[in-house]
Amino acid sequence: MTDSQNEASAAALRELGYDVPQQISVMTIDDAGASAGLLQQNDVITSVDGAAATSVDAIRSKVQDAAGAPVEVGYERNGIPGSVEVTPRESESDGQTVYLLGVGLMISFDLPVDVTIQLNDVGGPSAGMMFALGIIDKMSPGDLTGGNHFAGTGTIDADGNVGPIGGIRQKLYGARDAGATFFLAPEANCNEVVGHVPDGIRVFSTSTLEQSLTVLETVRDGGDLDALPTCGSGS
Repeated sequence: MTDSQNEASAAALRELGYDVPQQISVMTIDDAGASAGLLQQNDVITSVDGAAATSVDAIRSKVQDAAGAPVEVGYERNGIPGSVEVTPRESESDGQTVYLLGVGLMISFDLPVDVTIQLNDVGGPSAGMMFALGIIDKMSPGDLTGGNHFAGTGTIDADGNVGPIGGIRQKLYGARDAGATFFLAPEANCNEVVGHVPDGIRVFSTSTLEQSLTVLETVRDGGDLDALPTCGSGS
């Protein structure tokens, strides 16, 4: 939940035009893993095999591309740059071969605006997109929804990409029962949405924060709703 709020804050502020620097640092090290004795907790990862460490996914991708061969990991330790060669360990995940550095990574952001999100008794990352929309609504003039009752779900990363969640069918009915008439669903969940949309609610699909904003603004301004992306005939 904390990571989700941080990513949502970064995505919202970037959408609003703010510069939001970020860094990826080592949070934990597997004592029996590939990086034991090579990397240290709080090392800031700057590159892998010469490619900038722009995201955790980018780091994972470079490690997988090496297919078990040693990779050069650039880092900063107490502000001093360095690099080390790490040979990833092979493992299995869901029947697939993966290669691991043996570290837990944490992404942090230097937010130019203090953002506080108050939400009790809720866990998981699925509210990320709605957090981001709420921040933009709060920091923008007027009412982003135009008084319409929206609900939605979806993870979000700092670049504004919306990802899938679990239990979307139940969330659709819960949103309808709470009075929502419009629902934002991750595009990646559309196969679970089609044929399961309750009466009284209209579903739009989204894959980015920008796309979600377009939906809200189109509804608010009385635009052509039929031109907006949906999850197919079920929406």
